[in-house]
Amino acid sequence: MMEKLQVVSIAILVVYLCVALNLSEVQKLKLFDLASSSLSSVEELSSNSSSSLSDAIEFEGASDFLSLLREAHHRQILANPSPHCQRRHSNNATKENDMNVEVFNRAIEVDWIGRNISAVEPTWSSPNRASCNFVGLAFPPTEGTLHAALHQKTYISLFHTVNQCVGSFQWERDKPITCLGNNFGGTLGANTEKGCIEESVGGYQTMLWNKQNSNDALFQCLKHYLRTDEVLRMVNVTPYMESVVTNLTKTDYIGRRGYSRRDLDWSTLSFFHWSDLALKSTGILESAGITTSEETVGSMLRLMSAVKNGNNTALTKCVEGLRPPMSRKTNNTSEEERIWKETGAYLSASTMQQSPSSLLRSFPGSLHSVLPPSPTAIYSVNALLGTVVNVDSEAYYPGCTAYWNAMLRHQDEGAPPKNAFVETDLEANSNGTIFASLKKTPHILRNEIIKTCAEDESKCPYPTYDLVIDVTQVFCGAFFHWIIETWPRIGPFLDGLLAENMPKNFAIRVGCVSSLEEFHPQFFDLVGLENVTLISGEPPAFAKEVIVPTEGFSHSPLLNYWNLVVMRQKVIANLEPIEKSEYKTVLVIIRDASRRPDTFIFNNKFLKELSDGLPDIYKVVPFRSSDKEMMACMACQARAFTTADVIIGSHGAGLSHTLFAPRGAVVMERVAKGDSGIYSELAFMLGMKYFPMDIEERSSAMYIDLITFADGY
Repeated sequence: MMEKLQVVSIAILVVYLCVALNLSEVQKLKLFDLASSSLSSVEELSSNSSSSLSDAIEFEGASDFLSLLREAHHRQILANPSPHCQRRHSNNATKENDMNVEVFNRAIEVDWIGRNISAVEPTWSSPNRASCNFVGLAFPPTEGTLHAALHQKTYISLFHTVNQCVGSFQWERDKPITCLGNNFGGTLGANTEKGCIEESVGGYQTMLWNKQNSNDALFQCLKHYLRTDEVLRMVNVTPYMESVVTNLTKTDYIGRRGYSRRDLDWSTLSFFHWSDLALKSTGILESAGITTSEETVGSMLRLMSAVKNGNNTALTKCVEGLRPPMSRKTNNTSEEERIWKETGAYLSASTMQQSPSSLLRSFPGSLHSVLPPSPTAIYSVNALLGTVVNVDSEAYYPGCTAYWNAMLRHQDEGAPPKNAFVETDLEANSNGTIFASLKKTPHILRNEIIKTCAEDESKCPYPTYDLVIDVTQVFCGAFFHWIIETWPRIGPFLDGLLAENMPKNFAIRVGCVSSLEEFHPQFFDLVGLENVTLISGEPPAFAKEVIVPTEGFSHSPLLNYWNLVVMRQKVIANLEPIEKSEYKTVLVIIRDASRRPDTFIFNNKFLKELSDGLPDIYKVVPFRSSDKEMMACMACQARAFTTADVIIGSHGAGLSHTLFAPRGAVVMERVAKGDSGIYSELAFMLGMKYFPMDIEERSSAMYIDLITFADGY
C-alpha cells in the first residue's frame, strides 16, 4: 500500500512541476526520466518485499487428508448407488426386489492434465462402467501459499534452442497423450513450433535483428562488399536492388544449438545468413559467372573475411550498426553490453505470475492461469494392488498413470497379456490356500481374494496393509522420473503422513523394481518418513485403504509444481545445518563414470580455465559420478546442491538435483538436438537463471561470460 502511495505522489508532483514552472519540452523530458527512475526503484522495492515460498507451504485440509477422504467415501456409500452398480443374481433375474448391490472398482479413465477434481470426477469412465467405489478430493493451496507462489521472483530466459523446437522435440499442444506419459517435452514458452523458435537461442536474436533492419538497409551494407570484391565488383547491382528490397523475405534464423563462443558475433552471423540468401536468390552471383557451390562458398568466405579483418571500414561500420540495442535494462554495464554484443545473452527478472507457459494458460483448471490445479487424492477401500487387480480392465489408478506399462510392462492400454495371471495362479496354488483349486479363473480369483482378505487377514494370500499410498507410475526406474515425478507425489500430504494418528501399518507402493530400489528409503528419509514400509512391483498386496495422489505428469516439472516445491522445502529443512561458504560455489557435474561421458568437455583443463577466469569470489567444485561415496548418499548429493550458486552440467538425471539449489542460482545445461526442456522448466519454477549451452561448446570463456552476465540480474 505504501508503495502505491509513493507512485501516486511522484506522478502528481511531476505534473504539478511541469505546469507551475512552465518548463520547456527538454526540461519536461528530463523530469519525466527522473520520475521514471524513481518509479522503477519503488517497483523494485515492492517486488523485493513480496511474500516468499520459503515460508510454510500449506494446502487446505491436507494435514487431515485421511479423515476427510474417509468421510467423503462414507457419504458416497450411504448415497444410493448408480444403477449400473446393481446386479441381479443370474438365477433370480425375474425377482425385481432380489437385488445384490455389488460395488465395482472400475478404472478411472481420465486425462488429468490441466483439470481440477470437480471437472475430472464425472468423467472417470463411461456411464455403464463408471466407478462406484472411488472418491476424490482436492486440497487447494491456502491463500497465503498461492499469493507467495504467484509473486515469487523468477527469471524469463531463452529456455530452448532452435534444435529443441524442431524435429524430435514435439511442441504442439494437441499432440496425442498416451499412457506412456503426458510427455510435452516441456511446457514453457509458446505452444507452436514457430513461437518456440522465436523464443529460442538463435531464433530470438534473429527475430530482433529482422525487426530492426529493413532489406534496404541490409542491401546498403552488402553493397560495400560488392564494390570491393575482386569478382563481384564488376557486376552492376542496381537492377537487383529493387528485387531484394521488395521480394526477399527474412525467414532464415541462426540455427544455434545453444549459447556458444563463435568467431563471429550473432548479429554479424545474421547478416551473413541474409547476404547468402540475397546473393543466391537475385541472380547477382550468376551475373558474375559464379555457378558452382565452391565458388559460392568462396564469395561468402571473402565477405566474412572482409568484416572480420576490418579492412573494409565502411562495411565493418555498416554491419556494426545492424545490431539491436540491449534495451531490457536502463543501467547496462559495459561488460553486459559486450556480452550482449558477442553472445546475444538474454535474461529478465520476473515473477511466476508472468509465467510464459501458454500451455498452463490454456488449462481451465489452472490456478490464476499460471499454476497447475490443486493437488488431489483418490481414495478407495479393499484394494488388490498388483497384476490381479486388472482383470476385465479393472484398476485403482487414475488417468494416464500408465498402470499397464509400469506394472505389466505392456505397451497397450487394452486387455492384459494372456499370461498375466499364470504366475499369480501358481503362487496361490503353491501356498495351499483356499484358492488352490482356482486355476486360470482370474475374475473369480480376484473377487474371492478381495472378499477373503477383507474378512480374514490371516487367510489372505498376499501381504496386507491397513493403508497404502500408491505412487505407481511409468518410468519409475529412471532417476529423473523418480525424483521429479514419482517421489514428490506424496508432497502435499507429508504433514498428514507424519501425524500421530496415521495408521501404524501403512506403506508406500513404488510399483516397480529398479536399480534405484536401494536408494528409495534414503529419499523418504530426506522428508522425515524414516523406516517407512516400501512396496516394489511384486508380489501383489492387499490394502484395506488405498490412496492415489495426483499423477506425476511425465516430463513436466511445471505440471508437478505443488509436489516439487513442498518436497524441496522439506528436504532443505531436514538437512543438517549447512554453513554458507564465503565463496560462490560453481558446481560442475562431470559424468566420468557414465554411459554418456562428458569428460571430453568438462575435464581438468576446463575446470582450471573456469577457476582462473572467474573473479576470486567464485570457487569451482567438481561433482563427479565416479565419486562412489557421494553417489551412495542421497543426503550428501542434495546438500552439495543446496550450496551451489552456479550449476553446470549436461542434459541428464544429474541436473534433477537442481531441485535443491538456492533461488537465484545460475543453471547452465549442455543440450543436444532432441533433448527436452525439462531442466529449463525446473530452473524457472524455482527462481533460477537458466542458459542452454551448445553441446559442442568447449570454451570456458563462454561459461564465464554468462555467469558474469547473470550476476547483473
